[in-house]
Amino acid sequence: MFKKFVSLTLALMLVLGMAAVAASAAQVEISENAADTPAEVGADSAADTGADSGADTGAGGNRIYFDPASAGWNNVKYVSFHIWAIDDDSFEGYEWGGKKQRGKDNGDGKWYYDLDEAGLSIKDGKQYCVIFYNDIGMQTYNLLFGTPCIGQTASCDGTTYENPEDSSKTATAAFWGGGIDKNVYGPELKISSIGTVVGTCCAASTSPYAMFVSFLKDTLLNARQYSGKDDQTLLDDTAAALGLGQDLIAAAIKEAGVDVAWKASESKAPEQSDDKATQKGDGEKDSNAPSGDGQSSDSEKSDSSSSDGSSSSSSGSSSSSGGSSSSSGSGSSSASGSGSGSQTGQETTVLYIMLGVMVAAAGVIFFARKRKA
Repeated sequence: MFKKFVSLTLALMLVLGMAAVAASAAQVEISENAADTPAEVGADSAADTGADSGADTGAGGNRIYFDPASAGWNNVKYVSFHIWAIDDDSFEGYEWGGKKQRGKDNGDGKWYYDLDEAGLSIKDGKQYCVIFYNDIGMQTYNLLFGTPCIGQTASCDGTTYENPEDSSKTATAAFWGGGIDKNVYGPELKISSIGTVVGTCCAASTSPYAMFVSFLKDTLLNARQYSGKDDQTLLDDTAAALGLGQDLIAAAIKEAGVDVAWKASESKAPEQSDDKATQKGDGEKDSNAPSGDGQSSDSEKSDSSSSDGSSSSSSGSSSSSGGSSSSSGSGSSSASGSGSGSQTGQETTVLYIMLGVMVAAAGVIFFARKRKA
């Protein structure tokens, strides 16, 4: 009889221990889900509400405006404002197509975007870019702006550019009114996926020379395939449109480390580069660029050239200019931090329970043996 009692007791302890582990695992899962939900859903809902609602603060304010009629956009449901900071991820989570990018009808044919309502901080001395787009898939080209453009209206004059990311598409250029200098805050200077130079204003963080080096590293393979040009013509045309002469073309080839069928002796580009070729958009000299004084020797040029026309660049696609990034990164980071803390506490509790079961089982066995003896 006693042996049956001991066996039943041990079996009951084992069942209770397994039940405790299962319950603890369930609590961990619930805790992790609870940590994920507010970080992702709550954050998005608050951001969308802030952009779509809120009292009108009147004309001007911390807003930018766009005239869709100037672009030929008639009867559109909404106009959106895709904004990003140049070489900055401070607008992370501000995604293309999201409700929080939608502007509001100003009542006079213009649409506006309230930066305060959207929670976007535009700082003095920093450079930003905006693309206006609508619900039927039409968009403008990248337009640079800064704090002097706040309160101003952008409109189109019929100028169009090749879309820098997709050469099969075009984008209408927009320009700021109110006396804003279009040579400072105008269409962003870019090299398209097939080597076409579009736009007029170099971003403050780069120079035409630096852009050309990046083109050779990242986009040359794609441009070779789809531009219909040989290396000599492709490099000459792209470089000349950026103000680069033969001296900087040779230097860029060497810096990029690519093999191209380009020869200075056959080049139709100017021998010497424009002074602005190594000047950043903010007017400062690009410290990483060569002097561009035309003093590169013929031996240096020939060293940077090859007759096989093959490129050592590993990527043929151009990078996105939108600067928008997924909001899942932020949500995931927050969730994993909370989930990790909850899981650690539950695992400690399970350990204590299991130890208790083991001690109790050992006690039962000990007394059982003592009684038998």
